[in-house]
Amino acid sequence: MSLSRYSALISAALLAACAATTPQPDGRWKSAGDNEPPIELELKNGRLSVSGGCNRLFGTARVENGVLIVDQLASTMMACDAVSMARDRDLSQLLNSRPTVRQQDGHLLLAGPGKQLELRQQEDLSAAPTRLVYVAAERKPCSGVAPMQCLQVRDSKDAPWQLHYGEIEGFKPEPGIAYRLRIKEVKVARPPADAPSVRWVLDQVLEQKLEQQRVAP
Repeated sequence: MSLSRYSALISAALLAACAATTPQPDGRWKSAGDNEPPIELELKNGRLSVSGGCNRLFGTARVENGVLIVDQLASTMMACDAVSMARDRDLSQLLNSRPTVRQQDGHLLLAGPGKQLELRQQEDLSAAPTRLVYVAAERKPCSGVAPMQCLQVRDSKDAPWQLHYGEIEGFKPEPGIAYRLRIKEVKVARPPADAPSVRWVLDQVLEQKLEQQRVAP
């Protein structure tokens, strides 16, 4: 074997080894700035899920040599306001641009041509129990420590609505839209006397449907 051929094989092997050992930023990440709503990104076992505008973006992804490579990026097809749709386009362009990835001290920075996104690492909820719930399109008045507006939730379409005294972390419902969610139930170690012992954290929006408002006769 010639020296040049041998060198080429060694270089290819080293590149493959580097790609294989590149740390993958697996986990849940959330925008570090004052974005409203926040941008949330999850990368796990080569699957990417991102939300922060209107729709959820998803596809296969990996980090090689400090670059995020996303394959077959797809999206849900909800129609929203112009600002939210523009955020979706910006996120899609950034993810498709093969942005560089820098991870340090619980922060993740994605940088592409003219765009960058800084995210903070979120707690690992992979071991927390999962639950499916329906959320009604409208809140109802309720009383906790003080009068407030509670979410209405139920486990199945046939079950009666129940008041949920608290919020679902990471979930910001729009009035008039009904949802089906997958949530994580996280135990609170030492909850205050007037607080629930379980936190609900949004894992995924499975369905969302615009409900027609009923007009009183």
